[in-house]
Amino acid sequence: MTRRERLVLLASTIGFSMVLLDTTVVNVALGDMARDLSAAPTTLEWIANAYTLVFAGLLLSTGLAADRLGARTVFLTGLGTFAAGSVAATLAPTAGALIAAQAVLGVGAALVLPTSLSLLSQVFVDPARRVRAVGVWAAGSAVSFAAGPVVGGVLIEQAGWRSIFVINLPLAAIAGALALTQVGRRAVPTGPPAPLNLVPQLGAVAMLLALTFGLVESGASGWGSGRVVGALLLAAVLGVALVVRERSTDRPLVPRALVADRRFTGATAGGALLNFAFYGELFFLSLFLQQDRGLDALETGLAFLPQPLLFIAVAPLASRLLARSPRAALALGAGVAVVGSLILLGVDRDSSYGVLFAGLALNGVGGGFAIPAVTATVMSAAPISLAGIASASLNAGRQVGGVLGVAVLGGMATASGHVEAAAMHDAVLLAALGLLGASVLSYALRPVGPRAAGKAVLAASRVG
Repeated sequence: MTRRERLVLLASTIGFSMVLLDTTVVNVALGDMARDLSAAPTTLEWIANAYTLVFAGLLLSTGLAADRLGARTVFLTGLGTFAAGSVAATLAPTAGALIAAQAVLGVGAALVLPTSLSLLSQVFVDPARRVRAVGVWAAGSAVSFAAGPVVGGVLIEQAGWRSIFVINLPLAAIAGALALTQVGRRAVPTGPPAPLNLVPQLGAVAMLLALTFGLVESGASGWGSGRVVGALLLAAVLGVALVVRERSTDRPLVPRALVADRRFTGATAGGALLNFAFYGELFFLSLFLQQDRGLDALETGLAFLPQPLLFIAVAPLASRLLARSPRAALALGAGVAVVGSLILLGVDRDSSYGVLFAGLALNGVGGGFAIPAVTATVMSAAPISLAGIASASLNAGRQVGGVLGVAVLGGMATASGHVEAAAMHDAVLLAALGLLGASVLSYALRPVGPRAAGKAVLAASRVG
């Protein structure tokens, strides 16, 4: 590997890792944010969701933007946007300002994620070296995902919750400097530019925003509230309009060849259900441990450590099963995670840490099998020409699942204004049902041959 290749790999890995770090690090700061900004539980849900909501809504268009403008340009723009959002979050005087800053961070994340991989495709011309580079890229992102809660806890304890955004600035600067000096200006495109389809993308964001607002507000205002009913009706109207548009246009956001493949649709839905459960549990368990159990941010981060560590630890075993049957890997992983969630029903104010450890550990093992399985299935279902949009669709679906998980499960757990064990248990049961649904969806996935699955194992390492 040449010096230039190593530096581009470092830039790409830093960018991707930074994006993933922010999906988990905020959760351990929720207790401190609530006290400092006088934020209600519903406001905390918006703080957690604003980033993921915008991130998910824009993923399908940012890959096309890179095709038109060049991967380096879009990557640098994303890093700059991410840095600007980080500054705004650091200085946010109110919860509303922090929510707006999180939305800006989501825009930056949507620009950085797909282009961080595109940079490697441009610079690593040799296929063998490119495979090794993507492996390092995926491993680095997995480490950052695992370290997120602990890093966040340490920063919060030492310098306050605003420091979790400050850490993004040197990371963005390093990645940007490396990309600017080591990547050629004409990273992509190689063919005619594709349309950006901004109108349906904005419609999708508006639909998600209305749906999330209705779900979040239902906990505080009740399902009969005019604001809740209006928001949910608006979401339904926008959703129907998007479906009609996708069925009638000759340039749909997701190609019909993919939508018609039940492996693609089943795996994408399964990924959304997995994130629905995992993101929702991370949100309300973080608040429960801090509000009801009295843990500080660092203790909360350490308490969650078994889940991501076991996610990484089972990766070699998961890869072997994945090469044989992604369908079996998804069924096994989601089933194990169901058991983990049911164990979490035993967590209350007086329970030992062993109960929480066991539940989170099994969730980590289950996620280590199930999440790579849905990724491998999607990538094996898509032809090479549609690999980019297939990956973007899966990641968008997973992020949408995460948004809804925080909105629905978080709303259930915080409906009384304080996360109590009984309400948390109701949310855990719904999370378990979501995981069970992901396991059932595995039956929609036709087994793929070992050769096709093996080619998808590398893509399955992506933990976005």
